[in-house]
Amino acid sequence: MMSKSKDLFSFEGYAIPLPLLMATGGGPDTFSVISETHIRNITETCGLGPGMNVLEIGCGIGRDAIPLTKILGPNDSYLGIDIIRDSINWCSSNISRRHSNFRFLHFDIKDQLHNPGGTFKTADLPIPLENSGTDLIILQSVFTHMFERDIVFYLQEFRRVLRPNGRIYATCFIVDPLVLRSARATNLTQYDLSFKFSVGRGCYINNPEVPAGAVAYEYDAICRMVRRAGLLPAQDYLRGGWSGLYENTKDGQDVLILKPKTDSVPSHEIIDAQEAYLGAIEKRLDASEPHYDGTPLPRPTKWKLW
Repeated sequence: MMSKSKDLFSFEGYAIPLPLLMATGGGPDTFSVISETHIRNITETCGLGPGMNVLEIGCGIGRDAIPLTKILGPNDSYLGIDIIRDSINWCSSNISRRHSNFRFLHFDIKDQLHNPGGTFKTADLPIPLENSGTDLIILQSVFTHMFERDIVFYLQEFRRVLRPNGRIYATCFIVDPLVLRSARATNLTQYDLSFKFSVGRGCYINNPEVPAGAVAYEYDAICRMVRRAGLLPAQDYLRGGWSGLYENTKDGQDVLILKPKTDSVPSHEIIDAQEAYLGAIEKRLDASEPHYDGTPLPRPTKWKLW
């Protein structure tokens, strides 16, 4: 709810500056609902609960961190990282002051939208956590602003810091011809997410003038990155509502649930995941269905995803 000051937003006992809230994404009308949705989905898919060490990339003003203070125990840990310095300063001064096991770090990474004066590149700043000590990694709308080299860097870092049974919850935009056609026809978001510009290797951007403003990937491109990092899908990805194609969606964006690949992963698990994906594509991409530009869709062929 809004506080008495028009410049502050009251959320679970915190008075959040409205400009920082807007920088996190959404606005006052959706902030609480989005937070509740995030926590519910993470709990259902990743087993969120006490006894976890959590890393969040793109923590913003604490939309997920604040409710996590009521879930994680005093002996658990949370590290939030963001490229917006003012958001990190606010979280440190407010959330960390009440919960000493919640830490926040500013990564001064150059970003056209959120930190144009940044000093570093993504690969210059590894995650400052020990190997194999993290149970859960959260990224809300981070990969939607990143290209493959930087995504692979982060995925490899996640593989390093995750425990063998750890999980990654990452939202993104996953596209195929039907998704693109629906998104262009429905235009459900304020950002006009049409992804008309292909930049190769299964990657699409929304605006050539601001390439990282919104970035989408075909699922096989996602799998290529995941495989390179030594990770696996823990389940089929959750379809988001952003394109208007799917009903009964869990989130506005598509959601990847990933886990480390270990020597103990049964080969049939890899094969089953591959077959499930290819089967779903085969059903949806019938040869009679046109591309958005009227050309026929190619039949999928089998390739090694993991």
